[in-house]
Amino acid sequence: MLRGPHFTTSSVEAIDTDVVEAARESYGVRQWSNGYFDIADNGNVVVNAPTGDGTKTFELLKIIDGLQERDVSMPVMLRFANLVEDRVRFLHLAFKNAIAVSNYSGQYRGVFPIKVNQQRHVIEEIARVGEKFGHGLEAGSKAELLIAMSHLKSRESIIVCNGYKDAEFVDLGLQASRMGFQCFFVIETPEELEIILRQSERWDIKPQIGIRVKLSTKVEGHWSGDSGDRSLFGLTTRQLIEAIDLLRDAGKLDCLQLLHFHLGSQIPNIRNIRDGVKEACRFYLELYREGAPLGYFNIGGGLAIDYNGTASNDSHSRNYDLDEYCMDVVEAIMQSFDPHGVPHPTIISESGRWTVAPMSVLLFNVLSVANFDPAPLPDKYPENLCEPVRDLIYTLQHINPRRLQEYYNDAIYYRDLMRQSFKIGNINLRERALGENICLTILKRVADLIPKMQRPPVDLLSMPDSLSDIYYGNFSVFQSLPDAWAINQVFPVMPLHRLDEPATRNAIIADLTCDCDGKLDHFTRHGEIGRQSCCMKWNRGRNITWEFFW
Repeated sequence: MLRGPHFTTSSVEAIDTDVVEAARESYGVRQWSNGYFDIADNGNVVVNAPTGDGTKTFELLKIIDGLQERDVSMPVMLRFANLVEDRVRFLHLAFKNAIAVSNYSGQYRGVFPIKVNQQRHVIEEIARVGEKFGHGLEAGSKAELLIAMSHLKSRESIIVCNGYKDAEFVDLGLQASRMGFQCFFVIETPEELEIILRQSERWDIKPQIGIRVKLSTKVEGHWSGDSGDRSLFGLTTRQLIEAIDLLRDAGKLDCLQLLHFHLGSQIPNIRNIRDGVKEACRFYLELYREGAPLGYFNIGGGLAIDYNGTASNDSHSRNYDLDEYCMDVVEAIMQSFDPHGVPHPTIISESGRWTVAPMSVLLFNVLSVANFDPAPLPDKYPENLCEPVRDLIYTLQHINPRRLQEYYNDAIYYRDLMRQSFKIGNINLRERALGENICLTILKRVADLIPKMQRPPVDLLSMPDSLSDIYYGNFSVFQSLPDAWAINQVFPVMPLHRLDEPATRNAIIADLTCDCDGKLDHFTRHGEIGRQSCCMKWNRGRNITWEFFW
């Protein structure tokens, strides 16, 4: 979010801690940042980077100053490797604690899906940090499998092969197994099993096989379409039986060691996760009774990020924390398996978004601003004005808060009549410009009166949005924030400085692509999503904004 333009450059003599605290509350920084980001008393955003010696705090504005001294201009994507290390550590510690508290006899192994972020330094950091935890990688293609094989040093780290697998993919995975990696082929479609059995016979290598089941459990959230019967991947119950029979006939049922399911990305409601785990446990039990040894239970991804800081089941949030997530998974498995005497399996999760989302910060500067403030009206209007313009003047002079909806409707009606008169040549350009300015003045007064109304009309609630400023940011939504454009993902957006000054304006952000979709016009504020009061003062050439990106 941004503050509106404010063209004074005088410095603030005293620090107003109440304003800074209001900014923290307004942007929900403490709710969505997990302590990684905050606002200092001087109004500048800081990053709290965990290190081996504790936590070090840096002002992002000073980092930008250092970049500019080296002639690095905006936009810039900053990535904090420290935060990735912290996330991997927290994930394993949370599961370790849930396992200990519940007396769960199995283990936990994390896996990072390479497709989430294929940047070399990201994968290298996850492999380095994850070595002591046995944190592995998930590969959905031959290229990603090569990345996993070249970066993982610990043979305790698991490689999960998802996605469609042809013979070359399978051959590569079998060679990884020969090298000592725990490389699981997850069957996504029935055809893959025959390929795996054929190629494993050719190379005389015993494969580690997993099966992805298609659950009936539906989830809430932005990606709910990837759950239930219409899930793109996974075997149906009939296909699952056929796969078991094929493995048994080939004498390879003992190769079936992993059950996999994926409910969807960014699951906001913990109840959906628990329901999905319980349904998957039933499949696990039946496969175990069929003679498959199993031993690994892959719950896929779905661990959500609280983008808007509401801790709710909103699509851009989640109503649980990490500890609750881990405890619910462990308890659901135990409640399903213990009555049947089934050994507790090794739990695998593929948390990608949750692992790397906080590490990346997009920085861009605001180059210019356009506002929709009306110009001062003349003391005396010209004579012989057309009737629609005279009606606009009358409406402006008689605005009454008790009849605000009526005067708003009148202003729009007379403005449209005036525009129609202009189209057919009955009024000139100057007269239309005067009428437009009068109408804009009416709308501004209506917008100013709305907060004073006890029950404002519903049609008027969006009035401030229609008058919001436009900040022109030095970036491209399509290149730097494709998720915001393509799938309507909402990210935390805020300024980096001057947060010790009160917010005064509404604004949206436009990029420099000259495309109508190249904009950010939905923000999170006080747990709501919409065009909200933005918090940045305009200071030419010095307005830097930021947001999460993954």
